[in-house]
Amino acid sequence: MSANVSGQKTLFVVGVGPGDPELITVKAINTVIKSDYIFYPDVCGGKNKTAYDIIKSALKFAGLQDIGENRLIPLQVEMKRSTGKNKDLYRENALKIYEKLKNESVSCVSYVTLGDPAFYSTYFGIHAALKEIGKEIEHKNFAININIINGVSSFLYSFGLLEEPYIAKNASVLISVPLKKSLDELKAEIKFIADKSGISRPQIIVFMKAGSCVKNILEAFKEALGDGYGENENGKIKLYLIEKSEVVEDFTKKTDLDFDYFSILIGVFL
Repeated sequence: MSANVSGQKTLFVVGVGPGDPELITVKAINTVIKSDYIFYPDVCGGKNKTAYDIIKSALKFAGLQDIGENRLIPLQVEMKRSTGKNKDLYRENALKIYEKLKNESVSCVSYVTLGDPAFYSTYFGIHAALKEIGKEIEHKNFAININIINGVSSFLYSFGLLEEPYIAKNASVLISVPLKKSLDELKAEIKFIADKSGISRPQIIVFMKAGSCVKNILEAFKEALGDGYGENENGKIKLYLIEKSEVVEDFTKKTDLDFDYFSILIGVFL
């Protein structure tokens, strides 16, 4: 592709949806196809390259048999098992993107990420690092235009799996990430949304990236609701856990409550 004459280069931040290759948007596919390079998150110490797999599948679905591996560049990030390296990794990743865009033959690149890049995304650490680098490096006639391509968010996809129209008129939704939150903080969030259930129903609380926190979240529900906790006719709450795009049946009865990092726990006040 020819270089942008004005020196304006573009980084597309592309949401590829919740994990189903068929839920990637046409705009996302078209953006990736026209990009000179495609960066994707590669989880340190694991085999999680879901965004990479979705892109490969989606491009074949779109009729493009393959894309050169030299155009696909992994960027390491830490997720569940964090050792505090992410700040340095974000800067390293931002520099890799910057170096590719400096090339005269490159006009645009993409960074692909699961779900929606504007919603709890790995991208924003890189975004902050790019801003820092921009202040440090003076390069005449060079600028990076950042364009976000939205994707289907995992929590919206999850509500479709429940087969109940819980998000309806007058419903309130509280979205939380429970990682590193104390039991008191979780209880306060649950109580905040539970108190609205007397006004109009249903009311919903959604815990994103809940996999390693399921035990604490369930304990917070029990303490916050007291006698109202339970899924029987006297209970106030219906609980769902979505793991790897499937509803986990009877998850509260399992002895092992450590689920996938990206699991979503949803509480619906009936």
